[in-house]
Amino acid sequence: MDTYRIVTVSAFGIESVTKKELKALGVVDPKAEEGSISFSGSSLDVARLNMFLRTADRVYIEVGRFTAATFDALFDGISEIPWENHLDADGAFVVTGKSKKSALFAVSSCQSIIKKAIINRLSKHTNFKVFPETGAVFNIEFSINADVVTVLLNTSGKGLHKRGYRDLVGEAPMRETLAGALLMLSDFNPENAFIDPFCGSGTIVIEAARMALDIASGIDREFDFQKWSKFDQSVYDIARQEALDNEKRDAPLRVSGFDIDPEAIKLATRHAVRAGVKDKIHLQVRDVAELKSRFAQGTIVTNPPYGERLMDIKTVNQLYKTLGEVYRALDNWSIFVITSAPEFERYFGLRSDKNRKLFNAGKECRFYSYFRRP
Repeated sequence: MDTYRIVTVSAFGIESVTKKELKALGVVDPKAEEGSISFSGSSLDVARLNMFLRTADRVYIEVGRFTAATFDALFDGISEIPWENHLDADGAFVVTGKSKKSALFAVSSCQSIIKKAIINRLSKHTNFKVFPETGAVFNIEFSINADVVTVLLNTSGKGLHKRGYRDLVGEAPMRETLAGALLMLSDFNPENAFIDPFCGSGTIVIEAARMALDIASGIDREFDFQKWSKFDQSVYDIARQEALDNEKRDAPLRVSGFDIDPEAIKLATRHAVRAGVKDKIHLQVRDVAELKSRFAQGTIVTNPPYGERLMDIKTVNQLYKTLGEVYRALDNWSIFVITSAPEFERYFGLRSDKNRKLFNAGKECRFYSYFRRP
């Protein structure tokens, strides 16, 4: 199998979670660098990471890295990359990028030069003189940082949060990758009860159920690399079969999602059906004030309304107070809450064991952790 420099990217604050995932998947010596993690791997690794990673945004192949402070140097550096080994001559080449602290700061001009250099290289190494761009899509991304140019080939295509089950979303949706990260940052254990009292369209409870059943995050979707003729296509079948062999769809679960909005529960039910876990999740219209459980031990992970998001500040603060009261009435539960409310702990009534900064839908939030007492 071919050997590549593989790069994964994750949202701010969850890079460490993705790094743990990578190690669990057998990646050796993953190195973190400015929001990305890179390592050496094979085409099978590319397929497996796309199939199994729950918290990463995309999986890339690094095809080139060089220094360029002029447009001529950029053209020459791109021309040195063996594009004929990666791209189909009839492919649709989409070039996007960014620049920071570099002499080459005009991104649109860099895009044009990079595409021209790619076509120039391919015209010399293939029989094509005209490139129709009617074939498979190749998303080529560049970043220029302090005049160092890094060129990546996006193997995933659309973001890995696009699992395939969520065709409709409610207000203020959370990405599936963030939901997966929150679960991994919590003490979620498939053997214990689990509740999301503000489940909305169902993302957190669905991700919890799929994680507990070992349903691979990418099992229901396609990836761009599957359409590339220069990429070993046998690896996808290997990764998919591994995913199917790992599934534990008959395992008993105690996963519940509640919401005061009947339309939200209807939407969550639709998504649970599409995700293949409807029979594993209890979904019900319920006010958070009525939250209780017959189980002595469990975990709550939730994304409650924010004041600027879905309701006024006074109502939200009362909601947090109520959440704190019902939580303290539970026997031996832990709770993990993501919110942008700066005074959450005050109204909840307890100082968290720890918290970390995350971003949800582009908004800065805190993820508050309250662990059950031994």
